[in-house]
Amino acid sequence: MQDLLRSVSNSYPEFSSGQKKVGDLFFKEPIFLAFSSALEVGRRVNVSESTVIRWTQKLGYTGYAEFQQVVQRKLAEERLEKAEQKIPEPVADQSFLENLLDADISSIVKLKKTIKEDQLLKVVDRISQADRIYVTGNFFDYGIAHWFSNWLNLALDHTEMMYSSTGEYYTQLSKMAKGDLVIAFVFPRYSRMVIDTLKSAKSRGADVIVLTDSADSPALAYADHVLTVSVNTNLNIDSYTSVHALLTSIMRFVYVKEQAKVNANLAKVEAVYKERNIFM
Repeated sequence: MQDLLRSVSNSYPEFSSGQKKVGDLFFKEPIFLAFSSALEVGRRVNVSESTVIRWTQKLGYTGYAEFQQVVQRKLAEERLEKAEQKIPEPVADQSFLENLLDADISSIVKLKKTIKEDQLLKVVDRISQADRIYVTGNFFDYGIAHWFSNWLNLALDHTEMMYSSTGEYYTQLSKMAKGDLVIAFVFPRYSRMVIDTLKSAKSRGADVIVLTDSADSPALAYADHVLTVSVNTNLNIDSYTSVHALLTSIMRFVYVKEQAKVNANLAKVEAVYKERNIFM
């Protein structure tokens, strides 16, 4: 992150008065620029959206989306480096809770070291290009799959959750076609159900993205794209902390890539919330 701050600082004398306002905001609140649209940034400092975009181009980026991706990545790297530095050495009298939390921290650090950004970006591109998205998984993975499916549908408006115990599952299979995408959560214990679903999806021309824990996962035989992430297990209870971290990164990349579409869909939902007076 420091190299990016230096780059902005070195270019600062060349900025217009409006661009300097954007630069000042970046120095104070880089996280705001990382997860806000160019329009929102412009409103914050009272300049136009185009001024914000030209500011990023002045820094050498093709546009705001590319700059935002770099900031997000650097902020994530900075935070994970700090987290890694804070992992304590095993201590004999450390509490059970501390040991459990250390295991989750370690799983995220491992994800940081093993995940390849180019693979993640390919997954995001495929999600953006899909005609229709179906999310499925082993029944142990249903909760996290349902959560991710719900967000994708909220953001992009073309996602369905698949579960083989429902009659709708077979209707979804019958409609699946080339251009569609199946995202499958395949963590131990692997079930025949999800493998059969992937086999059917491939036979109908759909692409498959698999999130799994191992290169030995049986789902890899049907995958076009694979994201591997460890699931931490203690006392026969799986912790999906690192999986959540990976999915949150995917969601943020999708937001940056499809910002206009996501904001429009979120605005529709917010309008209904206000109409029904949902929140306090």
